[in-house]
Amino acid sequence: MDANVPPSVRRSSRKPQPKRFTHDEITTLDILNSTSEEDLEAWQHSAESSSDDEFGFDLAAKDSDDPEEDVISSVEAASDSTGIATPAQATDDEASYASADATRAREEGDSLNGARLKNYSHVYTKRKRPKAGTHTRGMADPLRAPAKGAKGEYLSSLFGNATQNLVHVARSRDQWAEDVALPRRPNESGTRGMRYLFSHTAEKRQVEATEGWDWYYNRGGRQGLDGVQRSHPLSVEEGITYIPKPSHTQRTIFMGPYGSQSHFHLPALQSMSIDEAWYRAPERDGSEDRNSQPPRSQRRREGWLLHVGTGVCCLDWASNHAAGTQYLAISTVQSKNNQDIGHLKFSPAFTAQSFPSSIQIWSFSTSQKPHNETLLDADNPPRLKMVICTAWGDPKDLRWCPMPSVPEECDQGDGRRPVGLLAGIWSDGHVRVLDIQLEQIGDMQDTQYLRYSSAAFTAKPPSTLCTSVTWLSPTELAVGCANGYLAIWSIYPSPPASSPQTCSRATSSSSPSPLLYYPLHPSYILSLSTAYPLAPHLLATSSAAGYLRLTSLRSPHTDYVLSPRMRHVPSQIHFSEPCHAFLTADDNDSIKAWPLRRFFSPIHVARIPSAGICLAAGSFHASVLAGCADGSVCAVNPMRKMLYPKTMSWQLPVLKHEFRRATEEEREKGDGAGKVRITEGFKLKEANIMQGTKGGTGKAVEGVVIATIWEEEGQVRAVAWGRSVEVGGWAAVGFGSGLVRVEDFAI
Repeated sequence: MDANVPPSVRRSSRKPQPKRFTHDEITTLDILNSTSEEDLEAWQHSAESSSDDEFGFDLAAKDSDDPEEDVISSVEAASDSTGIATPAQATDDEASYASADATRAREEGDSLNGARLKNYSHVYTKRKRPKAGTHTRGMADPLRAPAKGAKGEYLSSLFGNATQNLVHVARSRDQWAEDVALPRRPNESGTRGMRYLFSHTAEKRQVEATEGWDWYYNRGGRQGLDGVQRSHPLSVEEGITYIPKPSHTQRTIFMGPYGSQSHFHLPALQSMSIDEAWYRAPERDGSEDRNSQPPRSQRRREGWLLHVGTGVCCLDWASNHAAGTQYLAISTVQSKNNQDIGHLKFSPAFTAQSFPSSIQIWSFSTSQKPHNETLLDADNPPRLKMVICTAWGDPKDLRWCPMPSVPEECDQGDGRRPVGLLAGIWSDGHVRVLDIQLEQIGDMQDTQYLRYSSAAFTAKPPSTLCTSVTWLSPTELAVGCANGYLAIWSIYPSPPASSPQTCSRATSSSSPSPLLYYPLHPSYILSLSTAYPLAPHLLATSSAAGYLRLTSLRSPHTDYVLSPRMRHVPSQIHFSEPCHAFLTADDNDSIKAWPLRRFFSPIHVARIPSAGICLAAGSFHASVLAGCADGSVCAVNPMRKMLYPKTMSWQLPVLKHEFRRATEEEREKGDGAGKVRITEGFKLKEANIMQGTKGGTGKAVEGVVIATIWEEEGQVRAVAWGRSVEVGGWAAVGFGSGLVRVEDFAI
């Protein structure tokens, strides 16, 4: 090299590239483990240099005759002080030995590169988002979209890496992912349609049905519950006084094919076939028998419509009845005239109230088709089999024990047909369990009215009320309380060793002590549900505090996770085993799935037309029914959206129930009940998840989000799927008008 040639400025002959740091700069300096003051000063100086790069470059450019050289020199100075190589130094060291002529020839290009470095200098010092290998909450980042090649990572974040869980998900996908909205009947090979959950194997069901109920049949549990439960029959005149008396004797209903609906009058505690509105006779003068049905070849719809009196509060199907007669428990709200709350000093939700009330048990006959398909028997109308009369206030939550049991034929030796164990929450603040059994004597067409003075099991926590209940096992109940506590009781206490193997319980008024009494929330627990049968030890709760909580009952004080806070907390939460997630309806008119392994990050799976009031997840399929405040009932398969986030999601508006108040003219004529219209036959539509956001068709009018207040009698109050695999497609929908629709939605 010629000695007369001045030393060249260190430059790069290639386009500068952003440096990809494999380690955090601060971690590389090892500040936490260093005790040297020089290291601390070096770290502080590097932090100040990196934060002031942009401002330093601009000031230097004003005072220098050659802005490009000053920019490059300032970058080099910054790199010398921090110990981090600049892109020019890291990409090409050979360029530092280039001649001055070659350097001058590239001045124009370096000027452009310097300007880019000046405007985007923060790119080289900004930390990059960590890639795979860095975990949040002990798992992969759930906010990262499943890009190309990341499908496995996405599924692992939802279902984990355990082989057993992945096998269950794969089989559930093959079985139910093709169901668009409604469940399908099983095919001949059993590879499609309704079936038992894959985690609920035949071995598990056999153990639960035998060993799980050994306490009831062989260890004196049934006799012990019968000894505590007290009931006596009532006459029809006496029993009818416990049923809430509606303000009307019959309900006027408009329903049928769209565009040609007809009106019908349905008296209280009576039923009518849905096909009446679809079957067209030559002449309809109203004199035909309501129970006489057209031939099966001429029927278009098979289902029933019940009028239970006042608005429905809750309903649930009884389990373990296979293809036989199905039983539906329905509770109704008391009329406003019977509820005297003016004397209460506190909110009714926190005050115990006792008054006469009832629970209706309806029976539905079944019919068999050639391919062993169980259908609603359209020739035999449903019957009001039993009315449970109590003085404990309104039944707010009813749950039949869902665990499998032995067939009912094994229990008919004493002339009684067992229906099941029914747990409930009453407005007096107690949780109770009733052992429901139907008498086989007398005319089976008559309704039995039984007055219960005491239940088979009764409990109440001190200084608070019970608000919700669910079954953990055939002997254990999980109960939510108004003070935010969780209480777990056993209805079968272990007898002393010296006593005979019979279940006996003291008849004293003292409440039994719970197995667990632990604070989960700071306020009112609205609903709770377990992940049975996949993980029965996991319990999800919804609280008025504004968030959900997933708790492991194995260690509730350490193993739990909270959801993000919400404006309106969902009143119901249900578990969907095919999705490995809990389902709720949120305040943004959408259905959310809360995966077990990503409970803190929900997934939107459907959009409903109004606020969600109730939900029901299928026990033998992946379909979900959602009842809305505007009277709509929507069906959706959330499994499709969870497994394939970018796929098209569909939902079906099954029907819509509308209520109109009586006009002045109608009141003058003595008809003040109002009118009800049921519309059905809607088309399948796309579930617009983005509705209400930018680019969607939300509820904003001139920039203001509106909310509609719907008629209380027009709302959908409760929905429930069938509890046996043979009738898993049956659905019961209860409305605020006092109507209950029962139909087989399986296709």
